[in-house]
Amino acid sequence: MATRTLLIAPFAAAVLALSATACITDDDPVDDDVGDEGGEGGTPCDPAADAVDESACAPLDSDFQSADPDNDPYPACISDSGSYELYADPPGSIDRVVALQDIADLLWNAGAAPRPDDFVMARSIYEIDQGLGSRVDRREDLHYPPVPEAEWDPGVDADKQCSVEALAEAYPDRCAGPAKLRPMINQAFIDGIEGNGDANVAAAKIEAAFMWFVYLSTYKEANTCIPKGKDCDSSWAYYTGGAQIGGEMLGLAKLVEAYSPNTHQRIFDGILAVRCWRDLYSVDDYPTYEDLPEDGQALYDQAWEQLDEALHRGLAVVIRQHALAQDDDQCSEATEANWTFVQITGDVLVREMEERGVAELDEYRSLLALDAPTTEDVEALVGILDTVFDCP
Repeated sequence: MATRTLLIAPFAAAVLALSATACITDDDPVDDDVGDEGGEGGTPCDPAADAVDESACAPLDSDFQSADPDNDPYPACISDSGSYELYADPPGSIDRVVALQDIADLLWNAGAAPRPDDFVMARSIYEIDQGLGSRVDRREDLHYPPVPEAEWDPGVDADKQCSVEALAEAYPDRCAGPAKLRPMINQAFIDGIEGNGDANVAAAKIEAAFMWFVYLSTYKEANTCIPKGKDCDSSWAYYTGGAQIGGEMLGLAKLVEAYSPNTHQRIFDGILAVRCWRDLYSVDDYPTYEDLPEDGQALYDQAWEQLDEALHRGLAVVIRQHALAQDDDQCSEATEANWTFVQITGDVLVREMEERGVAELDEYRSLLALDAPTTEDVEALVGILDTVFDCP
């Protein structure tokens, strides 16, 4: 594992048509008598506003650098302009991230606790055909070993094996979408619609699951860009919502850009690095990783690792900013929801911390497990995040 130098839409019309009803299945019990009063919950709290100081951070010598492409180790390529150039047509993942932002505006960006009707509308957006929910249902975490080929369902495509219920249950870490994200999201929608408990907590679970999904999707699509060049476009779209640096970011990128412009740029450069590699090694000539020459494999590994490292820091920044808001007066009515978000997203980084052999891992886990962290607990958690994920 490389060590960073510490120097530190189209869905809109469909949604309007579906707004009167949610896509609730027969398996999801929902109280028909729910009114507009909603569950308990005060005003949602925003993450801490102060930007992270990463003035001491510098890219690795091996990184693609859009600000100085002549001095990075990559040959001249399509990414040297610093803008993302599409490989194919604009991907459908743009619409999915737009949908995510529409849900955010209903459930946690509205300035008030969401009502049951807001959850109904949000769920209708989530469940549009080929929309956000369809990709959550099959999302894999490529940080874990794949489902053994001998166990594949022969009637299902290789990249959709996690949509097979038995395989998702057997390999929950790899099959994070159907095994972990989908149940969390579905239950949170049910709780919000039925008015069970704090509405902000239900919304926080959905938000955390979506940030987890985007983090996994950006990384995954950069890998499946090897056999399918258009997936490079999806990696860019899942992170940015289809924007260039300086444009209007959505989803995870919107949060990362707000609190760490440097980390945001490094994630974007990681996406550009993969696109640069794809430009240099045509999918027609090199349709699989094994077909690549040794230098092509090395350059891809370098690009994918750059993106992975930057994504870790990006998620850590989002977690730390939420954690630091725990003691904010503005957060006093929604501390449970805020901490729920920290617990879910914070747990996503445990695998990477285990891989790095982080000495503070047990302490980190203990802090995440707290129900009511003190100021000192929050500072300890943030300190660990900033030590382990110090620079993108």
